[in-house]
This record gives sequence, C-alpha cells and structure tokens, in this order.
Amino acid sequence: MWRGTTARSIITTLVMLTVADYGEAKQGIQTEKAIVRFLATSTLIRGTWGRNQDTYLAEATFPKSNQVLLIRLVDAYPNEWPPLSFEVLASRTGTALRVTRDLQCELPLSHLLLRTAPGDPLAILPERLNYRPLLPKTLEGNEPLPCYRTARR
Repeated sequence: MWRGTTARSIITTLVMLTVADYGEAKQGIQTEKAIVRFLATSTLIRGTWGRNQDTYLAEATFPKSNQVLLIRLVDAYPNEWPPLSFEVLASRTGTALRVTRDLQCELPLSHLLLRTAPGDPLAILPERLNYRPLLPKTLEGNEPLPCYRTARR
C-alpha cells in the first residue's frame, strides 16, 4: 500500500511540474533570433560560483521585422560556461544570437556605464573606465534602451 501511495505522489508531482512548465512556455518568454553587433562593454560580473553576468551596448537587427535597434544586452550564464568569444564581440558584421526581451532591465543610455570596446581585456579591471563608442544613431534625452538577454543553451 505504501508503494502505491508513493508512486501516485510521484506521478502527481511530475504531472504538475510538466503542466507548470507548459504554462510558462505558453505565457510568454518569446525567444527571437537577432544579428547582434557589439558596440561597447558595460559591466562584467565574474565569480567562482553561481552565475556570471556580462552587459553590453549593442546594435541588434531582427530579421523577422527587419528592425534595427540600439539595445542593452545582458549575457547571464553559469560559472562553468565560457563568456562570449572575442570573435563574437569584435565582429563588424554581427553574430546571430537568440535573445529574449526583458522590460525590467531597461535603462537610459546616460545611465549605462560603458567601460571598454567589446572584447577588450581591460574590461575586467576594477578601476573606472570610460569608453565612448561611435553610435549608429542618436537617442533622445532619457529614452530607455530596450533590454534583451541572451538565450544560451
């Protein structure tokens, strides 16, 4: 009898978790493909455990809508994974990445600390660095930059 009760509890839990995952996927986190060209490195948070987080200023082209946007890109990944490669960061033509929109991390460009050119190893230094990239378009006043997160697998 104990085995039957335990088995039913396990099956019920698995069904509930599956339904919850399906509900989350259906609700909403939309992943889209974009061609991303990095313009500046903002912050790099690296540790010996937990997640690393690298933030960039980038230009993203969304092929579905043929829209080009200046964005804040957050790349959060497990500590055991490597950061984006120098080739990806320094590419003049851009790199295809999967990204998701995050309305909670939008900031005006004036509040975004730009430390170095993309791929510059000095970005990991603790001192304040001030980098001014050549922007493909100008933003007005305190217009917030759309924020996206990389969707790594």
